[in-house]
Amino acid sequence: MKKKVLLISPNIKGIKDGINRIQPSLGMGYLAAVLLNGGYRYDVYVHDSALEGYNNKVLLDDNKTLLIGESDKQLANYISRIQPDIVGISVLFSNLAEHAHSIARIVKNINPETPVILGGNHISNAVIDYQYSLKHPNSNLDKAINDLEDNNIDYAMTGECDEAILDLVTALSNDNPNLHSVPGLIFKTDDGFHINPKPKPVDIKKLPFPARNLMNMEGYFKIGLFHSSKSSSNRIANIMTSRGCPEKCSFCTTPRMWGSLRWRDSQNIFEEIKLCVDKYNIQEIQFEDDSLTANINHLFALCDLLEPLKIPWCLPNGIKVNYYASKQNSIFKRMAKAGCYQVTLACESGVQRVLDDIIGKNLKVDEIKPAIQKARDAGLFVHTFWIVGFPGETREEMEKTIEVAEKTNADSYSVAILSPLPGSPIYHQVMEKNLWWDNFKGTKELMYRNSLVRADGFGSPEEFENWVNGKNVYLNSLIEKNEPDRAKQRKEHLYNKDHIDLKMKQT
Repeated sequence: MKKKVLLISPNIKGIKDGINRIQPSLGMGYLAAVLLNGGYRYDVYVHDSALEGYNNKVLLDDNKTLLIGESDKQLANYISRIQPDIVGISVLFSNLAEHAHSIARIVKNINPETPVILGGNHISNAVIDYQYSLKHPNSNLDKAINDLEDNNIDYAMTGECDEAILDLVTALSNDNPNLHSVPGLIFKTDDGFHINPKPKPVDIKKLPFPARNLMNMEGYFKIGLFHSSKSSSNRIANIMTSRGCPEKCSFCTTPRMWGSLRWRDSQNIFEEIKLCVDKYNIQEIQFEDDSLTANINHLFALCDLLEPLKIPWCLPNGIKVNYYASKQNSIFKRMAKAGCYQVTLACESGVQRVLDDIIGKNLKVDEIKPAIQKARDAGLFVHTFWIVGFPGETREEMEKTIEVAEKTNADSYSVAILSPLPGSPIYHQVMEKNLWWDNFKGTKELMYRNSLVRADGFGSPEEFENWVNGKNVYLNSLIEKNEPDRAKQRKEHLYNKDHIDLKMKQT
């Protein structure tokens, strides 16, 4: 009899009266696909509890944050119906870990013998922090992996586990599993826990396509809130063409999680897109890469394949402003000709000292506006990312960032409050110097709209949050004021989800 493997992601935290995005988990999709290809020994289930309970929103004690997703009773009913032999819980962000532990408790209440595995960026970053704490005793980081203190969680996996998951599930299916042979596995011992060496970087050219056939794709389409700030359709496929990033920004964990930059074959990417179009009537592609424009040959080869499809696509995750700066005119024109309608540029700051000394980003402030203009001239809409509230950043420097952003003529803006992500150098700095507004309450509060780190020139986190929210509103009002015709053009081009909201209310 086949073993039943359940891969599940927890409820998400969202903003009251805000836009709370949700899309298929590519991580779980790849894991499921590898398990399905593993000799067809397993029945695999993929469950997104946030999606299945998206209309269930519980206001939390702070009166500004929501927990979105299924109730414990709904989850228990689902798990009881499946009766899985093994459960893997994928946690992308640390603020989702609390509900992951709730899922583990529910699984063990149903069957205490079911092995529960924790995976995802959260646990990988927790291991980075743990190992850092051993080398830096004064870092104030926990000298433990707290998730494994939960008796409901048996194992954790760190690093790229696309292939290692098959090793673990195979081992757990045996009477005498050899756990030491599973790359990236963390398991409990009498002395605490044991960490196996991380898996080697996966050859992403050989990975099967994510198992979207196991996902409730129509559920995601109905909600219509994928990653991009704006979309041209609600029937979207989120796709990654690469892993890794050549940059080492202090606030980011991508280089530590994924390592060196690796690319899939363009033809393989095209075949995945074509499959999505044929099977799910996909009408837009959103590429989730951190560095899609870092390899011009790969980009142009992909554009050559995309152009005949005549399908809109965009880059919501942000690209570096100055890759191939001297060739940007031709790059953006080629992208537009191949169907790209919007790029997102990761500007971060309008102050050179912050870019150089705090972020460690190889970018000149005076490169930002010309890149935006080149993209606009090529016929692209331009969304921009900015971050304020870095440790050591002054109030005047934050104000300067807003001034620079205002003069760039971007179409839209996201000004985020610094979120000190576990596993990042910024997080280690904040912990070591105790830069929190008050006593640190844990990573469960980390959100891009929450101010947790003291911000220069502001008396409270609420004051800073209100300032940032006001600047977001102001910057995003500029296009209507300064370029009403372009604002109208953008609105007409982009997907209007009012009818989706109405449909959800009616159902």
